[in-house]
Amino acid sequence: AVHRLDKDTSGCVLIAKTEQARRALVAQFEEGRVRKIYHALVAGILPEPQMDIRLPVDHLPAVSHVRQVSAQARPPRCAHVTIAIETGRTHQIRIHLQHVGDPVLGDRQYFNARSTAFPEIPRQMLHAAELRFFHPVTGKPVVAVSPLPRDFKDWLRNLRLT
Repeated sequence: AVHRLDKDTSGCVLIAKTEQARRALVAQFEEGRVRKIYHALVAGILPEPQMDIRLPVDHLPAVSHVRQVSAQARPPRCAHVTIAIETGRTHQIRIHLQHVGDPVLGDRQYFNARSTAFPEIPRQMLHAAELRFFHPVTGKPVVAVSPLPRDFKDWLRNLRLT
């Protein structure tokens, strides 16, 4: 594995077939050349429809670009957001969204009082939807896409976010 996802996060994972390919792909991650896009369902509505969250994670720089796709203003307030991350710190998205007061639904580690309005959600609603990188041998751009899983789409409907 070249990188990993948090437990209960669905979506794209990059796995190399050879050690040489793994080293080349790890270098792309370290150089910030890999682009990752996530979808999340969050408790609350973002303070702004689009925002950059720059908050260190484990004393290291971390940047998340968040965009609100849809929102439910009636209680319980919630939103569907996309997140593009520049850095890939452990739990970065979950920490950043909790920091702005809108934790990922179903996240048992970074829950706060507002997210307890959603106890029936069985897992954290975070999905790695897209991964862009350069093929380690040919150098050609590669885009890997993972459609939203059924449970995520079901909760989008249940929460009236579609």
